[in-house]
Amino acid sequence: MENKKPVAVTVSQVNRAVSLLIGNEKRFADFCVKGEISDFTRHAKTGHLYFTLCDDNARLKAVMWSNCAEELKFAPENGESVVCRGKLVVYEKSGVYQINVVSMERDGEGAQAKELLELVGRLQKEGIFAQKRQIPAFPKKIAVITAQGGAALQDIINITSRRCPTVKLLVIPAAVQGIYAAQSIVKAFDIAGKSGADTVIFGRGGGSSDDLSAFNDEAVARAIFACKIPTISAVGHETDTTIADLAADLRAPTPSAAAELATPDLNEVMRRFEALLDNARTRVCGKISLCEAALGEKARLISALSPRNRIAEKSRSAEALFENIKQSVNRKISLCEAALDRQIGVISALSPLEVLKRGYSVVEKDGKAVRKGSELAVGDKVEIRLESGFASAEIIETRD
Repeated sequence: MENKKPVAVTVSQVNRAVSLLIGNEKRFADFCVKGEISDFTRHAKTGHLYFTLCDDNARLKAVMWSNCAEELKFAPENGESVVCRGKLVVYEKSGVYQINVVSMERDGEGAQAKELLELVGRLQKEGIFAQKRQIPAFPKKIAVITAQGGAALQDIINITSRRCPTVKLLVIPAAVQGIYAAQSIVKAFDIAGKSGADTVIFGRGGGSSDDLSAFNDEAVARAIFACKIPTISAVGHETDTTIADLAADLRAPTPSAAAELATPDLNEVMRRFEALLDNARTRVCGKISLCEAALGEKARLISALSPRNRIAEKSRSAEALFENIKQSVNRKISLCEAALDRQIGVISALSPLEVLKRGYSVVEKDGKAVRKGSELAVGDKVEIRLESGFASAEIIETRD
């Protein structure tokens, strides 16, 4: 029996059939594939990612559009093992199929992230992250838990010595990565808790997620929570938050920032103090001026109402009145004296004594002036008043 020759189809028909076949396969509409990145390219203008996923036996082209690439938490590199989620599509024109990736994570991160979230939830329920203590504003002693000789320690020393040279730093060396890092950090916190420090700074100068794994350890979180001294985390990895960051009383993005948060800037403190002092001095001087003005006004009122002043004022008035009366009396006396002088002048002019001065004399008998000769008899004793002196005489003859 002769085999029937198949009907020839076009390339387009083949590619179309394959596209429909894959498109109708639900398990390829949303699936995950694991592989190693190769041929990685980021389009400079669009931001789209183009790469190939490989394993030991096969290769699969992949593309990740920019809107999805922006959500990545890491920068993919060639040779990195990843798990991609997406949809399998066929480009009929070129006969090429590829996965359109919507999300990507490093291989193994999925399980680790799930465990980490579960640990965070458990610790949060216990209140490990809830209690946040105030960081002392003016510490005398700061304990620093980090790698001996590392850049993080040097940054803390430099910043602290510049901002607050009076603070004492107690360095407690600890491994910050590796299989013994968590145990080393827990031990360091035990030492710090007994050191008498006012604040504890712990951390490192950044690194990959694996490098920071010790700070996601449950034992470290509990050691931070159990520490009686306020803590500042300085893991130095701003994009990823570790469990230690959540357990600390305060999180700093870098060790340098931690040193700034832990210490006051003494120069700034002095500037603020001087400004406050100047402000207080101005306000006090203003108050004193107001009080002086008010006191002066009160003194003026008291002086005006003072009995002593009123007595003095009355005394002055009395003295003025007395002076007026005195002057009036003196004027009256002067007038009287003048009138008296005039009267005396008149009386003097009419006085017998004035007549005597003109050569006349007065004959007195028994102390009375003799006016007529008939008032005398022969033999009477008489006195003659002269201008100056007296004379006695006897009447020997009288006639009219």
